[in-house]
Amino acid sequence: TEAWITDVIRDVRDGQLDPPPESALSIISHHRDRDGELLDPNVAAVELLNVLRPTMAVGRFITFAALALHEYPASRAQLQSDNEDSVEWFAQEVRRYYPFFPFVVACVRKDFAWNGYSFPQGRRVLLDLYGTNHDPQRWNKPNSFWPERFRDHQVTPFDLIPQGGGDYDINHRCAGEWITLALMKRAISLLTEKMTYTVPEQDLQVDLAHFPGRPQSGFIMSNVRKRTAESQPKQRRTTEGRATEAVA
Repeated sequence: TEAWITDVIRDVRDGQLDPPPESALSIISHHRDRDGELLDPNVAAVELLNVLRPTMAVGRFITFAALALHEYPASRAQLQSDNEDSVEWFAQEVRRYYPFFPFVVACVRKDFAWNGYSFPQGRRVLLDLYGTNHDPQRWNKPNSFWPERFRDHQVTPFDLIPQGGGDYDINHRCAGEWITLALMKRAISLLTEKMTYTVPEQDLQVDLAHFPGRPQSGFIMSNVRKRTAESQPKQRRTTEGRATEAVA
């Protein structure tokens, strides 16, 4: 993949490809360092992949959002008629409830002790992401899908951790987490407000031993249609009570 992207970068610079100027491909291909030099093509390729890979990974969360709408149909009606915050609550609950990735790995850099446990230098340790997101000491009814829990729950860097824990700048937490959330909210709005579809018979079981997680059959949709103006859901309301148009 990296070699292919490197060739694409070269094609852009040679004028064989002309991507939109605002695209990541164009910006990275033409970016210059402090000395005014173009990035090495291999370095530029890695930087572009750093944009593409997380974006593709968000597709798993969006698949789980579609699965949640299918498994918990009452949520769809609430998303169409409730306030704007309900979309964020739903997205956060999808990230908490479904198994995106089970754990992250780290190696102890220097000896330390924490809560009575010793961590010698060189010890490999695992942070249980899925387990923390389902910890009954942190979450009420953790094995229930309940988006409204986020109405009053104050998220901390150490309880909702589907993409790593701690702080972005010093710990192993994905710096693109809020981009993930924004893309999920956009997709949820499209699924609930801009289209209609049916879900044919398929295997929607999720194997916890497979990661990144996904339903066995993916999520197959049929009879996908653009929602007509007559069938558009009513305007949603903000928490302040103002009417707002459905998200495009």
